[in-house]
Amino acid sequence: MPRYRFNIYNGTGLTEDEEGRELASDEAIRAEALKGIRSILGEDIMSGVLDLRGRLEILDEAGELYLTVPFTEAVTIIGRSAQG
Repeated sequence: MPRYRFNIYNGTGLTEDEEGRELASDEAIRAEALKGIRSILGEDIMSGVLDLRGRLEILDEAGELYLTVPFTEAVTIIGRSAQG
């Protein structure tokens, strides 16, 4: 099974994934990316800040960019209604 690395680019800079994860399908790769982003954003929310400017870059076994997932794709934001 191929191994992919998930590098995080956010307000603290670049955090490289040294280990990677073995995943079998595009769906599994995307699901893992969204899960990771949501975990990061959950920690941000606990500190009172939600910074959606980051992204997760997924590299294949050769170190080539395979997929980029912006943090904004991991959440849906629902605000108060105008009548609120």
